[in-house]
Amino acid sequence: MKRLFLGVFGGFCVVLVFIGVINFYHIGTIYTMQREVAKSDHLAALLQQHKEQFRSFAQHHPHFDSVATDLEQQLLLNKQFWTKTLKESMANNASLRQNDLGAFNEGIEVSTFSGLLKLEQQLLQKVSRIGFKDQGLIGKMRDLAHKMEQDYPQYNERLLSLRRHEKDFLMRVDPAYSDRFKEEMSSWKKQTHLPDALDHYAVYFDSLSTDYLQLLHPGKSGFYSHWLDHFEALQDSVRKQRSGLLKASLDASSAAKQTILLLNGLMVVFAIGCTIFFTRKFTKQVKNLQQTMANYIATNYQFHQDTLLRIPRNDFGKITLHFLKLTRKIRSDMQLLEDRVERRTKSLQFKNHQLELQHLEMMESLRYAQDLQQSLLVSRAKLLRSFLEAWVYYKPKNMVGGDFYWMKEVQEHEQSTLYFALADCTGHGVPGALLSVMGMNALDELIGSGIRRPALLLDALRSLVSRRLNTQEDKRYDGMDLALFAWNRQRNTITFAGAQLPLWILREGELLEVVGQRMPIGYTYFEVSSFEEYEIQLHPKDRLLLFSDGMVDQFGGIKSKKMGRKFLREWFLRHADEPTGIIYSKLIQQFENWKGNTEQTDDCTFIILEPGISSHSFLSAAVSVQSTNRVLSNRKEKVGVSIGVSNK
Repeated sequence: MKRLFLGVFGGFCVVLVFIGVINFYHIGTIYTMQREVAKSDHLAALLQQHKEQFRSFAQHHPHFDSVATDLEQQLLLNKQFWTKTLKESMANNASLRQNDLGAFNEGIEVSTFSGLLKLEQQLLQKVSRIGFKDQGLIGKMRDLAHKMEQDYPQYNERLLSLRRHEKDFLMRVDPAYSDRFKEEMSSWKKQTHLPDALDHYAVYFDSLSTDYLQLLHPGKSGFYSHWLDHFEALQDSVRKQRSGLLKASLDASSAAKQTILLLNGLMVVFAIGCTIFFTRKFTKQVKNLQQTMANYIATNYQFHQDTLLRIPRNDFGKITLHFLKLTRKIRSDMQLLEDRVERRTKSLQFKNHQLELQHLEMMESLRYAQDLQQSLLVSRAKLLRSFLEAWVYYKPKNMVGGDFYWMKEVQEHEQSTLYFALADCTGHGVPGALLSVMGMNALDELIGSGIRRPALLLDALRSLVSRRLNTQEDKRYDGMDLALFAWNRQRNTITFAGAQLPLWILREGELLEVVGQRMPIGYTYFEVSSFEEYEIQLHPKDRLLLFSDGMVDQFGGIKSKKMGRKFLREWFLRHADEPTGIIYSKLIQQFENWKGNTEQTDDCTFIILEPGISSHSFLSAAVSVQSTNRVLSNRKEKVGVSIGVSNK
């Protein structure tokens, strides 16, 4: 099997090397031709750039003066250009011959470059002799004309006519204007004796007309036309060379494409043949292996002599033997694992039974604790004996919670005072429930000790809670937020003191808020002061609203955010004119809809109390108390209660 694989692998390597050599040969040929095309393009670009420089000699141009001024330098630069171009052309020809492309050198010979050099040298000399404005024959004629205009002003009109014929000749390169110049000169000589300067002017014009016609005469007799024909012939030879190289490069690319396609086709055929051969060979051995394994499993992992005889003597046979040994070991290990799993399962079943018993005992204890906590809270029947209407929504997060509400009625000096409090203890569940029991007992204890004013009750409660929960070595920040009011039934007033919980009063479609102070009941790290209390006159149909943070801090709604006090306040204002029971039902429904499937955030308690003040009692008590419409009209005060409430 290994030798077969090595043989096939060696064949693939030989084929790949052969394909690589063929590709390298074709790529090298194409690269060589492309390089020669690039050289031909560079030579063509040089010739075109040089041609553009000499195009200025096709007509009378200011460049004539610059050539006349520095003729020797121009001749030297021209000679250097053709020497450089000739060297580059000869190098290109040698490279073409070296790469068996000498057939493309036709028309690009040394004599061609030498002839163009000679023509351009003569062309530059003619241009230098003619000049444009300040140099050459034109410059000399211009100087003589200016001198004659100064020396012989009487001839200015005739001189102007002669100069007009001169300019027309230079612009149109027409011998007719030269003849007119000569006729006018002859006519002038017959009429009068001319100065010598005018004779010199005529001689210069004769030389100018001769040289100018030799330079720019229309047709092939002019120096410029003769040069242009030779130069364009050289450019045509370069273009033909480039076209031939491009065609040869295209042919080479086509031949390379065909060769590569043929080789790739042969490679694909070879690969398909090898794949079919190996697939059939391996498929047969795999089927034998599968049959052997199936028989081995069917015999409950037992070896038989005929099974061993059917195993091939190759790598597949070795795999089969390893598989047989492995399956026997797996069978043994599985038996051990099954025994171990069975023992562990029995152990887990026993422990689960124990946990279930413990869970039942724990739930029974929590249910009993829930009943105890409910018995400690004020019943709705007792509330209805003291208030016209009383609605309580009490829902701990767990079975027991840290929220509690407490009520105590005290009869002293023929006056009845009802104390009511709502508290939100730190945490929830069992820890919160323990704190709530301690809070209710502490309030009963403080009322029993003779403390009657709500502010003093909160001060004493804070001291008692801090003393019971903290030691000098260990300071705990546990405690509670609490809202407490005392209702004087005779005067129909309530005295409120709050520790971070407010009291809301729903009155005649408005919502009045008495804010609790930002101090908790318990130990805190910032400086604390004594609590303050606020006396408020009750009106008929006033409804007192108390709630813990569990309601306003509940996450829910479309955006999964807290309900917030602003939302709750706006909700009460929309339903302020409805009966108390309807408000309570709609509020609970609104809270459940807001919460939806979201987990309850904290213990939640909400209480609506309606004292039920009669109009006669209100009028008799209003003599000693200011009007609460003015008292509670502004909620912008940051401490205590809205502006105007009397502060004891």
